[in-house]
Order: sequence, then structure tokens, then C-alpha cells
Amino acid sequence: MANRNEGEEPSSRSITSQHSPIISSTIMRSIIHLNEPLRPDQQPITKPTLWQILHGYSITIPFFPSPWTSRDDLGGFGIFPTCNTLLSTYERRYGEVSCMAAGSDGLLYTGSCSKNIRVWKKGHPYGGFNDYEGPHYAILLGPEDHVFATSYDGRIRVWVKEATEETEQPLYKHISSLPIIKERLKEWFWRKKMRLERKFEQLYWHSFPTTCICLSEDKRYLYSGSTDHCMKIWRLEDWKFIEAKLEHKLGVSAVAAGCDCLVFSGSMDGSLIMWKRNEDRERKKPTHTRVQYLLTEESPVDALLLKSTDEAESGELYAGLWDGRVLVWKERSHWSSYEVLSFHQAAVTCLARSPGPLVFSGSADGRICAWRRESYSGHTLVTVIGAHQGPVNCIAAVEDWEENDEGPSRCILYSGGTDKRLKTWRIAECTVDPMQCGR
Repeated sequence: MANRNEGEEPSSRSITSQHSPIISSTIMRSIIHLNEPLRPDQQPITKPTLWQILHGYSITIPFFPSPWTSRDDLGGFGIFPTCNTLLSTYERRYGEVSCMAAGSDGLLYTGSCSKNIRVWKKGHPYGGFNDYEGPHYAILLGPEDHVFATSYDGRIRVWVKEATEETEQPLYKHISSLPIIKERLKEWFWRKKMRLERKFEQLYWHSFPTTCICLSEDKRYLYSGSTDHCMKIWRLEDWKFIEAKLEHKLGVSAVAAGCDCLVFSGSMDGSLIMWKRNEDRERKKPTHTRVQYLLTEESPVDALLLKSTDEAESGELYAGLWDGRVLVWKERSHWSSYEVLSFHQAAVTCLARSPGPLVFSGSADGRICAWRRESYSGHTLVTVIGAHQGPVNCIAAVEDWEENDEGPSRCILYSGGTDKRLKTWRIAECTVDPMQCGR
């Protein structure tokens, strides 16, 4: 997901020509500050040598925590209705929270412009680990305690959480990078030529920053999108590159997979494509074919969220656009028409769903909206939060870690914005009147 400068309006982000990839504001900010003195969390680290990688050796990466300040005294502002609660607020001294992923047991992983991936537990610091590169654009939690993260160099790095005592902070071991070293060596001699000829789909790795990642519903494949206009597919069984698709005219900003081998990719050119994964037993690698365009040359797509099919409900696809709308397609209507959720006054930058019926949308207007999925009547706005003093970069929702036998059902919501703050909320399903939110 693309990041924004503090206080920047969505209209100020210009779309480049069809023959050049988009460079996000976070990348430009990192280039501008190249000559500034390095902070403790940006100090260079020792990377493993080729011999160590080929022989399976791992090195200990020093972790330099970034300065954070607890700001619980700030409280929440603009919360409707008042049954919602702000649990904690932490503020970075440098940079902003650019991406996050929420796991079980109250764990939260956040990425920023530094090389650190911070770990939080129930809204408070709980350690972290150091990446080789920064800034981070997307974090994803996989099966068997795997953590995936993307950064500026176009690679996707994978860590696994090692077993520790319950009273100790978790330890994380770097186990792989996509593409793997063998594929990088194969590409070494002709990579420059392919980049000059702009044949990005023939390269093993992304030529520009990887901005989004997602897992297939069976957790066997990883999909990644980049500002090089490509969507690439990886097989997690052996960490190998499978296929690349170059259909978008501008950078791929969001990907989502599920609903019986379907894959969706959204782009800054305003297009949204549905793909179908085809697996043939005679072929070792699956193939992906384009099914249809759900959107063509609309407002740029900045976020996707897919609720996969289950026994009770059909699948639903949510798309957040730069014009402030959230579009919803339903599987039972064969993805032919969409519902429009309209409240935000600026670009919708991120989407998240709770374990219950709530879906959250974060926007560059600094607010987060909660929408409840109704059985047959669409969606109802239930909560509006004036979460940040600036655009909301990322959100994540999980089940409440405290039992609630009385009152409305609740969930935990995390949010990070350009105001350098990370906030933890407890959200209840209380219907709100949009008129009291200044709509």
C-alpha cells in the first residue's frame, strides 16, 4: 500500500505516464533524507555472505529499538458512539507507521521507514527484530508462525517465530528471501537487459518496491504486487517463483486471493482484474488466466479486502478508491454489480475485517469507519472514529482479548497514521447516526 506524507491530500499524488512505475511518497522521503545522519534504528547491519546462505547458516541481527513515547494522556477524539474506547497510544519520534499485521494472543507487527519490525502485545511494546532493508510496505502473517515483509529493494523476506517461554519475548529467525538465492544467480547475467527492455514479467523478482502481498486461501501460494506493474506468484512449499502477470498500466497497489482459486489485483491506473488459478496434475506449476475486469480506468484502487466463501455466507470483495468510495462485490451476484459505501471525504487507504460482521475502512481524511454486513440489505455504518491528525496508513482488527458476556459484541482495532502514532481501540457494535459525525 502506498504511503503518504504527513498532511498530504490524495489529489496531490500525481500519476506518472504509462511507461514508468509510480514511486510512492515514502520512497521519495527516504531518498531525500539519504544525507542525514543515521539514527540508531537505521544503522547498517552485517548481511550473511553467499557461503553462509548456501550452507544454511544464520547470523544474529542486532535489534536497535526505535524511540517510542506512550501518549495515553491524549485520549480519543471524535469517537461516535462513545461506547468505543481508546486503549493505548504510542508515538514514534521519527517517521510513521506504514504497515501492520495482527495475530493471535494480542500480538501486532508493525513496519515503518526504519529497518525494524516491532512486535506489540495487547497494545504495548513486546520486542521486535531487524530487517536487512527498509522502509517496509507490507507485513503478512502466514501459517506456522511465519512472518512475511516487503521493503524498498523488491524482495520478500520471511521469518519464523521460535519457541520461547511464555514469560519471555518471542525470537524471530530469518529463514528465506524471495526470490531464493538460486533464482537470483540465474537472473544475474540478464537482469539488467530485461530491465532496460522493460520486460519485468520475465524477471524472478520485482524491479521496484513490492507494495502488497497476500496468501491464497489454502496457504500454498503467495501473491505480490509492485510498482513495476507486475503481479508475481510464489510457491511456499519450496519458495520458488511460479509466474508473473503484467496486465496493469501502472503499479499494482493491492492484491487479494480466495473464493475458490480467485485472485484480484488493483492498480493505480484505476483497473481491478479478476484472475483464476488453474492447477493441472500433469503440470508442476499452476497457471493464472484473466477472467474479467471489474473496474477499468476508474479512480485508483488503493486497498482490497476479500471475505472468502464459507458455509453460512458467500464471498465479498471490498475495494477502497482514491475518491473516498468503498465498492463491494458479492459472489452470489457473480461479481457483476457492486454496492457503494460512501462516507469518507478523501482517499480510502486501507481496509480490515473483524472476526464478526464488521468491516473497517481507513482514509486520508484521518477517520476510520466501521460498516456492518447485513444479511440482505447491504451494509450499515455503525462507528466513525476521528482516529488520527492526518491520513490513516494502515489498520488491523482482531477478536477482543477480554471476554464480554454482556452488552454489544466487541473487537480490537489497531491503527497507524502519518501523525507518527499507533493506537489501539476497543470497538463495540453500536449504530451511529451519520449526522452527528459531521457528514
